[in-house]
Amino acid sequence: MNGTILHLPDGRKLAYAQYGDPNGFPIIYFHGTPSSRREMEQWPHFGLDTNVLLRQRGLRIIAADRPGMGQSTFNPKGSVLSHAQDIAFLVQQLQISKCSVLAWSGGGPYALAIAYLLPQVVEQVQIFCGFTRQFDAEVVRHMKGNKTYFLTARYAPALIRPLMYAVSRRPLRKPPPRLLTDLKPVDYQYFGNPKLYSVMTDVSIKEACCQGARGPIYEAGLYFKPWGFRLQDILQPVHYWWGEEDTMVIRLHAAAVEQQIPKGKVTYLPAEGHLSIFVHHFETVLDLLQQ
Repeated sequence: MNGTILHLPDGRKLAYAQYGDPNGFPIIYFHGTPSSRREMEQWPHFGLDTNVLLRQRGLRIIAADRPGMGQSTFNPKGSVLSHAQDIAFLVQQLQISKCSVLAWSGGGPYALAIAYLLPQVVEQVQIFCGFTRQFDAEVVRHMKGNKTYFLTARYAPALIRPLMYAVSRRPLRKPPPRLLTDLKPVDYQYFGNPKLYSVMTDVSIKEACCQGARGPIYEAGLYFKPWGFRLQDILQPVHYWWGEEDTMVIRLHAAAVEQQIPKGKVTYLPAEGHLSIFVHHFETVLDLLQQ
């Protein structure tokens, strides 16, 4: 289903969508950035029939827009942990007693936050090449393909607003040249395909910017701030997947899972990138979430 609105205790709206088996085991999904609850709808264009794959395994994905993106209300006092609290309220309202968590890319911190917040509810976390460390000086120094976006969003947001406004009106047909320059072939085959890139921007960036640039820009700044919890305090199993051809999320994020999360595990895949890893290993991760 494309979207349902939940009214939060403070009056804000939280929009979410569900995919797969309506009665299946719940998987809370955290999308990339900037993106939306509809991110799951892009994968069939990459050969992944997500609804069928989920139903075959008796799984239900619940994906919410983060504040100021999609149909969720902007939160001017929002943080990584406060969004996890919004999701905890959603979990309560859906009467979910047990669930697991899946995240991709910019959804990483939120997946870890909900695991920290709901240790008795969240059974396991699976993360595809997500951020797991605050963007401190070391992380920024090593960033690659998306460094310009995050630094501009934080320090010169006025430069990004016109682009986001344009994207909110119609999807992009091709990514910024700098992005393509940095990509390895395994990801270029997707990002460099005008049809696929248009689909991605339609359900992710276009939907994320439908209220304007405020939400995406605010979220970009959150990655630089303390997240409100320590990785050492996450007690559930966390399985992190990272491709060595990834130019969007650096290896430091994988290392943080191995070194700081007690039950953290990393699968390093030498021939995968930021997008290809999801396309090629989504079914494997669903099998793990089914257990």
